[in-house]
Amino acid sequence: MPRIVFFTIHSTTAWWKYLASQIDFADAVVLSDLRGDGDYSLVNDFNRFVRRADAAKAAIARFGDEGCADIILRCRVLRSIDRNLALRMIGGMAQAIEHAFDELAPELVMTFTIDRYVMDVMERTARERGIDLLEMTTSIIPDQVMFMRRGRPVWLREPSSEDIEAAVGQLCQEDFAPAYVRDATRFSRARFWRVFSYYAVRGAFFNLWRFLKRDPYNCHYMDALKRLKHKVRIRDVAVLRLLDPDWEKRLGEVPRQRRVFLGLQLFPEASMDYWLSSRDMLAHDDVVVRYCEVLGRAGYRIFVKDHPLQFGFRQRELFERLAGLPHVTLVPYDVPANLLIAKCAISLTFTGTIGFQAALAGLCSIATEPYYATERHFLHIRNVGEIDHLIDRLEQWHFPDDLARTRFEIMRHLASISVEGDYFGWRKFDPESEAARESAKSLVRSLNAHLPRFLKSYRSAA
Repeated sequence: MPRIVFFTIHSTTAWWKYLASQIDFADAVVLSDLRGDGDYSLVNDFNRFVRRADAAKAAIARFGDEGCADIILRCRVLRSIDRNLALRMIGGMAQAIEHAFDELAPELVMTFTIDRYVMDVMERTARERGIDLLEMTTSIIPDQVMFMRRGRPVWLREPSSEDIEAAVGQLCQEDFAPAYVRDATRFSRARFWRVFSYYAVRGAFFNLWRFLKRDPYNCHYMDALKRLKHKVRIRDVAVLRLLDPDWEKRLGEVPRQRRVFLGLQLFPEASMDYWLSSRDMLAHDDVVVRYCEVLGRAGYRIFVKDHPLQFGFRQRELFERLAGLPHVTLVPYDVPANLLIAKCAISLTFTGTIGFQAALAGLCSIATEPYYATERHFLHIRNVGEIDHLIDRLEQWHFPDDLARTRFEIMRHLASISVEGDYFGWRKFDPESEAARESAKSLVRSLNAHLPRFLKSYRSAA
């Protein structure tokens, strides 16, 4: 029987193990990088290899200098620590994964979206062996999931017209918001300090815990450390006073065709670090400022709104740079994104969901490399050099004549890469709970229906 490996992360192992138990076409095992977790743990092998004198050389031997530089640049932990330690961790993890693959002999690996060097190394190692690695993430369509390869969507089905129309109806509601932001509505200064205090304590706890668990270089534990470059500091509370309470007045100062809604997204985040091909686009703050400078010089007013889940995590430097630009307005956190979409003609994001919602609303949606962006319906900026030509392309942009048809075509693509499944079923999943098992049924059906064609043995037979 073919073998599938599910790679779990913290707090999701019970869910993955239940899914593994329901796979009917293959033997599925759960692999983990936490001690005592899953069916097979990388911890002991990783710690053995990372302590070897040749660990850094092993990383370079497997991925080359350029490959290692790319792995470090894209991982929020590795780019904050000493390069030699980062190389040792890459080399140690690569050897641990190779050993696990030798033992488990997978034909397919599935995990969440790549968001750390461990999964990045795993994908590169699997690819070298001819093994497919699929990422699973939530779709914008409620109660559906998608499969991806390094952020690139995998076509799964030809949706019916009824499916497409139903999805259009759901996503075009005035109050639509993705499931992961619906409850983010309170943005007081007191909440900022609660968030700051919680993560300060959490960082201190995991700094101790990683040694108590005899796993000091575990990426999950290290990611909590407050000394990493992207972590919020006390002085970052200044972000709140930079927001403009008179943002609506600023809207009235320019015509709608000159209003740009720049929706920031979580950073660092998988959809930035691992979905963008061009490395120069990974300099998030510099790229955002460059966009605003180019648009501002051309007479556009840019309304910048932060992601609601970024509250308490945004460093002040970006907002201070933006506040200094005369054509930029920093919108408060509690302003709904849908309101700004309704009042602007242009949307600008990297890979965020706002770009999709904006296109559905008939805006010119500027995006980098999100899974939803079709060539015809989005204005693509794939590298920093293209930003300098943005104004010319905006002036040539044709807004949709038939918005209903445009929505249908955009949604056809999204529906073709989405299938039923409760992605968030891992939250507090209890395999003994009938309700929890029931919530997983739709995803189990999708896995059993669609995963077989990604197996090496299936492809060979075909």
